[in-house]
Amino acid sequence: MSFFDSNSLILHYKFNKSIKKMTLDRDFLKNKISSEENHLKKLTTDPKYLEKLAREKFYMKKEDEDLFVISNKSDKKNQPVNVPYE
Repeated sequence: MSFFDSNSLILHYKFNKSIKKMTLDRDFLKNKISSEENHLKKLTTDPKYLEKLAREKFYMKKEDEDLFVISNKSDKKNQPVNVPYE
């Protein structure tokens, strides 16, 4: 004889599954936060790292430099959106 009520095995299985998923998400987000804090700390303390990031990611340049962007056709997500030419 079996009864279906609010404490059924199916419901417990679903709850345990969602708890495991939430735990994995929490651990992932904790690692991501830690990584971002380290990145922020590096950006605020190391001027060379800041310059490197600005040059590579945002295509910034110094006053007396020319910037040439060379990209592969297969690498479309890293292409600059708007690069001003002087």
